[in-house]
Amino acid sequence: MNRRILLLLVLVITSSVLVWAEGRQESALSYPGIEGRIKVYLSGPADMLDKLEGLFEEERGDVLEFVHMGCGPLRQRIWAEMESGMINADVLWGSDPLIYMALNERGKLEEYRPKGYENLKEEFQTEAGYTYVNERYGVVIYNSDSVSGKPSAFRDLLKEEYKGNICHADPAFSSTALALVSGLWNLDGENGVFYGRLRENGLFLTKTNSDVPSKIQEGEYLAGIAPHDAVLRLQKKAKKDGYPTPLAICWPVEGAVAIQRPIAISKNENRPQINEEIAEAFVDFMISKKAQNITNQFGFVSVRKDLPLPSGIPEDLKTILPDWKHLGETQNIINEDFKKFFY
Repeated sequence: MNRRILLLLVLVITSSVLVWAEGRQESALSYPGIEGRIKVYLSGPADMLDKLEGLFEEERGDVLEFVHMGCGPLRQRIWAEMESGMINADVLWGSDPLIYMALNERGKLEEYRPKGYENLKEEFQTEAGYTYVNERYGVVIYNSDSVSGKPSAFRDLLKEEYKGNICHADPAFSSTALALVSGLWNLDGENGVFYGRLRENGLFLTKTNSDVPSKIQEGEYLAGIAPHDAVLRLQKKAKKDGYPTPLAICWPVEGAVAIQRPIAISKNENRPQINEEIAEAFVDFMISKKAQNITNQFGFVSVRKDLPLPSGIPEDLKTILPDWKHLGETQNIINEDFKKFFY
């Protein structure tokens, strides 16, 4: 063979190998995970997450890496990573619908409909790139040993009895608190009149929602507004350990604020096929009866048609559903207006 032709063939083959290697390297760099193991950003009680992880991995082995954080930090981290160019988690679960709606609008979520989707209640079915896993309710929490009468409404916290003795998580730190503020923003008139009145009655802002029942149980405050599930867990623990707890829930006559917890798979074209399959299987698992029974035990409301409400939640519960689309458009305004009351 002519030496010139041979040299040309060598150059072509070498060039092709380099392009292939560079493509492989670029592909590896653009997927931040490990083949055969997915990363999940999520929020929720640690004991519940441990049970879910153990159950899922019974058949599949060590395939999950849970990155556990609060709802607010979860939302902030996802957003920051998206802005920098890549979400480093394969699956996102926790917080409220706002971040998922924003990601879906930007094409950052896989359009995946999980197996068993037909078993979801109609109100939890969505055509978006995320799936609802649970629901929790914003309620009035109070210390039954210290209040003179059982409260029946959010507005009861405006009474003189509660002056200087009420608490609520700060929406600047907690996305769930922002959802609560949104649901009650126009309760007594537009532009947050209700929160202005709560401020006048001495409302104290905590950093997290879990601080609210803890401080009420310890007697620092008489009452507050927070999700119901933490109270059910504390009551259950007290009963199991054999000690009394003064923590009680008021299911407000105005309606409890309903906050859904979605799950979604982030979009990454370079995700290995095995990781894509694990991510889809995990989403399937989270709406399965097995997983939903576990989350139900921790006070979260199931999205399935065939599971009852957790013990302690009234069957005739009235709810307030935040307008998530409107909140997505106005959350910065609400946050700034809220700060005017408290800062």
